[in-house]
Amino acid sequence: MKNSSVFFISTCAVVIAQLLCSISYAVEATIAKDRMLVVDGKRTFILGLYSPKMDNPDELQTLADAGYNLISISPNEEQLNIAKENGLMVWTNIHSAIASSEVETRNQKLTELIHLCASHPSFLVWEMPDEALWNIYLRNHEAKRYKEPQMSREKLSEIADEDLKRELIAQLEKATELYSKGLWTEGEEIVKQIWQKIGETSPFADYSLANIEKFKAEELEKLQQAYKVIKELDPKHPVWANHAPRNSMESLRKFSECADIVGCDIYPVPMHPKLRHSDLMDQTIASVGAYTRRMQAIDPKKPVWMVIQGFDWGMLQGDVYERSGSEQKGFRPPTLNEIRFMGFDCIVNGARGILFWGTYYVPRDMQLWADLITFAKEIKSLQPVLSAEDTTHPVTVTQDEIFGSGDRGVLALIKMYQQKPWLILVNEWHECGIRYHINSSCLSPGQKYREFYTQTEVEIKDNTLTYGIEPHGVQVWQPAT
Repeated sequence: MKNSSVFFISTCAVVIAQLLCSISYAVEATIAKDRMLVVDGKRTFILGLYSPKMDNPDELQTLADAGYNLISISPNEEQLNIAKENGLMVWTNIHSAIASSEVETRNQKLTELIHLCASHPSFLVWEMPDEALWNIYLRNHEAKRYKEPQMSREKLSEIADEDLKRELIAQLEKATELYSKGLWTEGEEIVKQIWQKIGETSPFADYSLANIEKFKAEELEKLQQAYKVIKELDPKHPVWANHAPRNSMESLRKFSECADIVGCDIYPVPMHPKLRHSDLMDQTIASVGAYTRRMQAIDPKKPVWMVIQGFDWGMLQGDVYERSGSEQKGFRPPTLNEIRFMGFDCIVNGARGILFWGTYYVPRDMQLWADLITFAKEIKSLQPVLSAEDTTHPVTVTQDEIFGSGDRGVLALIKMYQQKPWLILVNEWHECGIRYHINSSCLSPGQKYREFYTQTEVEIKDNTLTYGIEPHGVQVWQPAT
């Protein structure tokens, strides 16, 4: 570790000196004190989309016109230019650039990537390898818990000596029992001995959950080195880390030190017995808000960008997608109301950007695609409000008693746009509507407010806006005059 770090620093010094003189920045992105992204001096709420059809200029123009301002690309000059031609900013993932186990190779490839992207007028942000922390656990868990035991059983079934076969099968069952209790060190040692007794080396010998902290440390060092290179060669563009909806806060904080923006992906539609999209107790659509709060708790000073659902889980089951087939499996795409709720649940809980994953799989003649365009148009019309500063006045939300346990309820965010408060509300409760009361000294008695979606009007009384909201509802209240 120490030798590689020394080599890394020495090789970086030469490259940095060369590139700092050659990179000119077309776009400069900074982060305001309230965590909003500022692009060339303009506060900007991010609305992004993964993997659009880069060979379809009509689609890209549709996205830009609707209000999407950020898309993912494969890092090449052609796609950078196509995005620019359509008025879209881009991000790229650095995973392939830092995949090598060799420091020198990683450094060279990352430097080349920075040289390609940093000065391009469409480029905005770097993304660290997706779900880097979770993937360490995932690949080792799948290997040791499932793949290696299965291959071991197949090998043991070929043993001619019946006594030896029974002995080793019993040992394997003991190992899997230990795995089920989280006793990885003991279980892995038994499996290692089984492979030794049959005179072979397990193809999964390099995987281990007993040594997971070692793997985490190695990956973290790689990310730290990459972050250092990016910040020294390209200080004008932030680095974003997208996590899985998993892992401990302690580890998430460590891995998030290698980023300026943090967040996670969460895809909760629909509630389904075979769908475990996350591991919080709340499995409802309101889990997007819970994860937004969790990501913000990693570092209250960093922006949170949340990745939400732009697909139907039925599209990812390995079959050719058919609407009826997906419905028969119990999966379905999110509706416009659900898309809207997920987006605004993130926003009310502090997110400074939302991005849709999975749209690559969505047929463009499907209602889901139309709904994603509709939602983007809504966000576009509210862009000046969403990118405005939050009120500094205290905000109190109370609600009438409901028949449910009410462990979730109405949440409110007040934005100060053109020196006037705008109210954004969501109801995270799923069983019934709620009568609520939003009180803040920034709400002037007698001022009338109009709701963005329904055009309903109410009047502020005693610095309080009172109305009702449906289950998983969204409301945006704007000054009527």
